[in-house]
Amino acid sequence: MKDPNEKRTLTVLVLSMAVIWIWSAFFAPPPVPPAESAASALPAESAPVAVLPHAAPAVTACTGERTVLASSEVELVATDCGGLAGITFPDVPSAAKANTWWGWLLGKLDGGSTGAWAPYEAGEGPESLLGDKGQALAVGVGERKLDPAGVAWTVKSQSPLVQERRAPEGYTITRTITPGEKPDAWNVKVRVEASQAVAGPVWVGMVDEIVPGAATMNVRKLSAAVDGSLEALDDPEAGCGSMFSGPLPQVWSDPVDWVGIGDHYFLAALAPLDGTTGTLELSRPAEGLMGAFFVAPGAELVPGQPVELAFALYTGPKELDRLAEFGHSLDEAASLGIFGLFAKILLFTLHLFQGVLSNWGLSILALTFLVRLSLYPLTRKAVVAGRKMQVLQPEMKALQERFADDKESLNRETMALFAKHGVNPLGGCFPIFVQMPVFFALYAAISYEPALFHADFLYLQDLSSPDPYGLLGVLIVLGMYAQQSMTPMTGMDPAQQQMMKLMPLFFGFMMFSMPAGLSLYYTLNTVLAIVQQWYNTRSIPHPAPGVSHVSP
Repeated sequence: MKDPNEKRTLTVLVLSMAVIWIWSAFFAPPPVPPAESAASALPAESAPVAVLPHAAPAVTACTGERTVLASSEVELVATDCGGLAGITFPDVPSAAKANTWWGWLLGKLDGGSTGAWAPYEAGEGPESLLGDKGQALAVGVGERKLDPAGVAWTVKSQSPLVQERRAPEGYTITRTITPGEKPDAWNVKVRVEASQAVAGPVWVGMVDEIVPGAATMNVRKLSAAVDGSLEALDDPEAGCGSMFSGPLPQVWSDPVDWVGIGDHYFLAALAPLDGTTGTLELSRPAEGLMGAFFVAPGAELVPGQPVELAFALYTGPKELDRLAEFGHSLDEAASLGIFGLFAKILLFTLHLFQGVLSNWGLSILALTFLVRLSLYPLTRKAVVAGRKMQVLQPEMKALQERFADDKESLNRETMALFAKHGVNPLGGCFPIFVQMPVFFALYAAISYEPALFHADFLYLQDLSSPDPYGLLGVLIVLGMYAQQSMTPMTGMDPAQQQMMKLMPLFFGFMMFSMPAGLSLYYTLNTVLAIVQQWYNTRSIPHPAPGVSHVSP
């Protein structure tokens, strides 16, 4: 050992070991039992062990204690077990159940129906946006799972509502809900602070039991807007009705405008404010539940670097004016389709009629009459164009026989024939194509009008639920067959004729389950179509053979 430093190091090591052995053998106090050593090793002020890694603090289990935060229109029900357990509208009765007589009769045959038939059954309690197991504004860290331990949230303040949860994993969540300037708006803040490193991220979401493929239109659904586009969050594992496929979770990385849950006419939507960024995720937080989550960035929480998120919460009807005023692309929730501009114009007109007539049923009838009357000139032009085409049928048939083996010459001569007589081959179809956007827009406008919820008309107690008597559906089927009887099917392929005869049955079957407001619109629309067709048949003369001119 040539290096003097190595010699010194070895000498110091030997002497140190000797001193430790002598002190342990002759001077060290006797050992204490293990249970006492842990307690005596800590100073008195260090007794709480919550700050130590892997040590669980004493926690309080939740009991379901309720705290209500209310505005003039809506009540938010918070419990000490997690997110909001209720979003209710005290002045709005829940949806009435329409009991169709055919459904009741089938129930009688299989033993499912008891008692006499009643067309309507009142809903239980006020309108609510959450089921018994649902949670709004559920907050957590890490995996998107509801708290299995049931650690209680402590109410720190009731106005505004401030709740705090100290998780055994070593972090604290503070959720603050403050009423906004309007009764349908709220301000939400979430703060998560860790006392030790904790695997993230932080998430906030809407969770509920979602029934796929439900027959009724007024059923709760998860939805969101991502980068200005509406996303219908259906369960990809449910099969029918899913808008996308693939295993859960499903993740959208584009900017999230809002995440919500609602039925056909009401909505609770959480929109991130400036500075709050994250992704959208659809996953299953517990058996039988689906959740739409706003997931903040960050894979880990560290002490001294709290995560703070800020949101605006909307809780109200899907009225276009309210949704647009709230911002954050919330008007996408009304889902008026590709003809949304037409639908908004029709909704505006519908509300004008309502202001005069003070009855939504009459307003729907007036709007239907106005639309049908406005489009009548196009309908008449279609009839005139059809009559012109009938005049040219013999000449067209002759051309088809003459140029049976020369398609190019047939097309050229046919177009020359049309030009000679001033006939537009699309004249009979174009007016119908022009009308289609209007009728689809009218369908969307009526089906998404919250004011129809519980609106009555004649024997109908709720225009937002189906006609329990089925009278409107029967009238639509009979009216469509009446139209067919007035329309000649000469020249139509037999298979097409058979399909046309079945169309009223298929369409009528669909309308039996549609809201009565829509059935009311289609009933009057069918009647007006019959009247217009009858008038056109008698007022537009059939041209004489060889004459291409038909008076409009």
